Amino acid sequence: MRKLFTILAMALVSLSFSAKAQKVAGWEIGIQAEYGRDWYHKSYAADVNYGEEDLDFSSDRSSGGGIYFEKSLNPRWSVMGQVGYAQKKVHPQLFHYPSQTTAHYYTRELHHRVAADAGLRLYLNPESQFKFFVDGKIGGNAFISIVQREARDGDRVIKDVFGFQRVAPVSSASVGFKWSRLTVSAEYRDDLMVSKRSDKRSGISGKGLFGKVGVTLFEGKSR
Repeated sequence: MRKLFTILAMALVSLSFSAKAQKVAGWEIGIQAEYGRDWYHKSYAADVNYGEEDLDFSSDRSSGGGIYFEKSLNPRWSVMGQVGYAQKKVHPQLFHYPSQTTAHYYTRELHHRVAADAGLRLYLNPESQFKFFVDGKIGGNAFISIVQREARDGDRVIKDVFGFQRVAPVSSASVGFKWSRLTVSAEYRDDLMVSKRSDKRSGISGKGLFGKVGVTLFEGKSR
C-alpha cells in the first residue's frame, strides 16, 4: 500500500495536463454511511512479557458517516476527498488490558475517530449509466476518545486514548459502482505506521474492510 503515494502523485500530474483538453463533467458533494470491521495487531518491545494477551483481534463492528467531494478531470478520471466520523465497538480486554477487579469490571468499549483522505478515481465504463470504478486514497485518522462502561459506575471517558498516538496516516482502495446519485462501494484501509504508546514499549496498527453507500446532494457543471 505504501507504493500508493508514488502512483497517485504520478497519475495526478499526468491527468492535470490531459484534463485541459477534454470536456469536464463537473463536481458533486454528497453524504455517505459505512459499516464494517477493523483488524488490529499489537506489538511490544522485545523485553516486554505480554503473557497470554491476544496480539491479533478485531472490532465487533464499526459504523459511521461523513461527506465527500468529487471533481471530474475527464470522463474516466476524477479527484475526490472525504471526511468522516466512525464509532468502533471493541472488546474492553483487547485493545488495552486494564486491571480488572470486582469494583471495576468493564462491559463495553467504544472508540471515537475522525478521518480525512483524498485521491483519484478511475471509471471503467464511463459512458454507461451504471458506472463501475476503482479508486485509491491517502489520508489520516485521528483517535478522539474512548468510552468504557463499568458494570457498577457506568460510562467513563478516556481522553488520552490509553496513551496511544492519536494521529496516523492511512491508505485506502475501493471498488464499486455509481448510478445516478447513488454510489455503492467496498473499501479496504490500511494504517501506514504503527501507533506507538507514550511509554514507547508497545504499539498498535490496524486495517479494515467497509461497505459504503453515498448519495449526491449537490452537483454543478464546470465552466
